[in-house]
Amino acid sequence: KKINFVASVIITGSCRKPTIPPDVNTRIVNGEPAKAHSWPWQPSPKFGHTCGGTLIYKNWVLTAAHCFIRVFVMCLGKHNLTFSESTEQCFNMLGIYHNEGFQYPTVPSVEFNIALVRLDGEVTPNDYIDFACLPSFEEVLPGGKKCYATGWGDETVADALDQVALPVVPYDTCKRTDYWWFQVKTSMICCDLVMADSGGLLGCKMSGSEASWAVHGSTCFTRISGFSEWTEDNTNY
Repeated sequence: KKINFVASVIITGSCRKPTIPPDVNTRIVNGEPAKAHSWPWQPSPKFGHTCGGTLIYKNWVLTAAHCFIRVFVMCLGKHNLTFSESTEQCFNMLGIYHNEGFQYPTVPSVEFNIALVRLDGEVTPNDYIDFACLPSFEEVLPGGKKCYATGWGDETVADALDQVALPVVPYDTCKRTDYWWFQVKTSMICCDLVMADSGGLLGCKMSGSEASWAVHGSTCFTRISGFSEWTEDNTNY
């Protein structure tokens, strides 16, 4: 059983509902192709897709610390990885900023698995590329809330972006011995996960909204809302 962790963060920026709304009325639970460009904050590293992320500001992508150990090209506006698309904007990575507490594999812990990728240019938002909405500081998702993970896959990469519905797992369940037990910290939130990219996003409908979505975190064992100050400090220049 694979368990990943999700959560929230505050970023100063702007966001809006997707111009192309995702199809979330399906009852398929094992994953399916996503509607093209319905998750407009989803990037893809070029020259070897390895990890996902979330576009949170004009030149910043939030991801997992274990994902990037060398420089990649980051592309936004992608849906199919097998060919170039007129909707895509690609940028070199100007810098990768890992949280100072991330010591894996020296320290066998998945805490602090968060990083920011700085792009070498500013993203121009449009119908196919946009910034993620992010929830309030320290917001914790209730158990059972239905959210969506998106990605091209981690072990077997799909041609087109996939999405999968999944429920949030309560902390008391996740810390049981038959789940993640002592590895789970209070800074983490669990989620059953069938398919996603490491560092990829989890989208949940915002409270009281039928159209707007908040990205509550990345599939990287990190409750991102605990790193709001760190994130703001590193994106404030």
